[in-house]
Amino acid sequence: MENRDREFMEALSKTGNSSLLVNVIATRVRQLFRGARPLLEKTDGLAVIDIALKEFNEGRIGYRSRHEA
Repeated sequence: MENRDREFMEALSKTGNSSLLVNVIATRVRQLFRGARPLLEKTDGLAVIDIALKEFNEGRIGYRSRHEA
């Protein structure tokens, strides 16, 4: 759990918006539950939320603001 907290805080520092971060991570978690392949090489023993947080922190997933879309 400690690692998850660290990953979350790192991700939060990148977005500056907890609501936005929760939406990005929740969307990716749903995708993973529905069968999407992880974008990480090693996922052994990681929960889907941890995979989504790591993907975000490594820049493998992200978001676009409405102004960019």
